[in-house]
Amino acid sequence: MTRKASPRTTTRTGRKHDFSFLPSPDSVLGQHYYHVTQRFWPSLVFILPMLIAFEVGTYLRHGTLASASTDLVAAYLVERMVNVFGAKGFWFLPGLLAIAILLACHFVARHPWKFDVWVLPGMLGESLIWTLPLFVFGRVLHTASMAGVIAGHGLWIDQVIRSFGAGIYEELVFRFICMNVLHMLLVDLCKLPRSPSTVLVIIASAVIFAAQHHLPLGAEPFDSGDFVFRTAAGLYLAGLFFYRGFGIAAGCHCFYNVIVVTLGAICR
Repeated sequence: MTRKASPRTTTRTGRKHDFSFLPSPDSVLGQHYYHVTQRFWPSLVFILPMLIAFEVGTYLRHGTLASASTDLVAAYLVERMVNVFGAKGFWFLPGLLAIAILLACHFVARHPWKFDVWVLPGMLGESLIWTLPLFVFGRVLHTASMAGVIAGHGLWIDQVIRSFGAGIYEELVFRFICMNVLHMLLVDLCKLPRSPSTVLVIIASAVIFAAQHHLPLGAEPFDSGDFVFRTAAGLYLAGLFFYRGFGIAAGCHCFYNVIVVTLGAICR
């Protein structure tokens, strides 16, 4: 799904599908912050505190599965994936599946475990900076947040916990999984040209992301303004995922929602 081919596995004219095409981690270029942050292990370490906050926080406050108490479509879909393997009823299994997916990709890509610890503060700052265009979109279109949390009822802490879940699981399902599956179908299976297929994948994932907030999947009645905003946000986050990796896209999504619900609580 990404732009550059690893010299160890492929060439620009005949490259096979892989989860990421980055410079070799052993090269000088591969150790640059820009490329390290796109790898799966740093992304997992970065989002892990937010994932734990969502899963544990939801269980402690509601005593049930996260998908049952938050109405998050993405969390529900991940729970359904868990149930396919015959495991159900354990509140922590969706989170474990998310971790397992990123770890599996890490092993398949054969990336190193070690990375500079200063990468994590960099990812934090970058994620916060990337929220700014989303606020511009929201200001121009004058709509609710992507996760619909600003319209929700409940304590501020519950909305913050929900914001973490929305950011991580929606990026996992509608960017990481959806974009890679669509890319494999169009490029690897149907043999369509890579560049136009990538554009189509980004647009399709954004539309699906926007649609899942509304009935019948989501809890909100259809609203054209919200749908347009979320589609634009989906395009933006898909581009962020494509160029900056899962960790920063998920962090941006989480922090945007947290800032929105916090501002909403202050201004009540």
